[in-house]
Amino acid sequence: MKHSSQASASQAQRPGRYSHAPAPAETVIHVPDKRLRSYDKVAPGEPTATVQQTGPGTNGEPLAYVHVPRDAPNGGRQTRPAFTLTGPDGQPLTSVRSLGDGVHEVYGGDGTPLGRIIRQSGRTLPWPRRVRWSVQPAHGGAPLTGEVGTRTAWAVFVLISPLYFLCWAVMAAQASLWLLLGEKGEAKKEAAWEMEPPTWTRWCAADEPEPAMEYRTGRKYLLDATRLDHRLAYAQAVLHVWDRA
Repeated sequence: MKHSSQASASQAQRPGRYSHAPAPAETVIHVPDKRLRSYDKVAPGEPTATVQQTGPGTNGEPLAYVHVPRDAPNGGRQTRPAFTLTGPDGQPLTSVRSLGDGVHEVYGGDGTPLGRIIRQSGRTLPWPRRVRWSVQPAHGGAPLTGEVGTRTAWAVFVLISPLYFLCWAVMAAQASLWLLLGEKGEAKKEAAWEMEPPTWTRWCAADEPEPAMEYRTGRKYLLDATRLDHRLAYAQAVLHVWDRA
């Protein structure tokens, strides 16, 4: 995903490219997820989560703050409550509203439609299908699609799942023993171990092999801001992290 300055300039002139970005053309963003799952417990006025810039030469500078109303109903993965993002200076940046069935409309700070983000659920039958995310810009920019996890990673995950559940049962029994002995700290350590399903996701246009945004692990996303509006990218990152919270 590395581009020379000349390549970036030429790409900006192509349809669907963005001529400028508020951050470097290539940046890594991080979205901690701990408070997304408990937004109803966040103190009034405080952000639920922070979209941060990370990577070499950065110190976790905030790029945007996520705000979710404390009394907002949560409809699960397919119907997240409405939320807004504000810039580091407090100015409105983005608002996201769910239409249900995994469809989310994204608007700019002035209410202008920016695009639509769609989550298509995974399934096993009648044929395996991974969770799929789609980002459809309202104007300019090709639609992007990203499937969660690779086929190989999912195949390995399914094969080793029986071993994981066996290990989990043993550790759960050990945690129960520690709890009976009054060692709550040790019990939490035993119960905290878990195996996460594959998460690698690459958002690509149909005619381009290189992703406009890529997620591997650690709630961190590599973003090419010349190919995807940073506001849509922030909204997609929040929804993607929330999906795994």
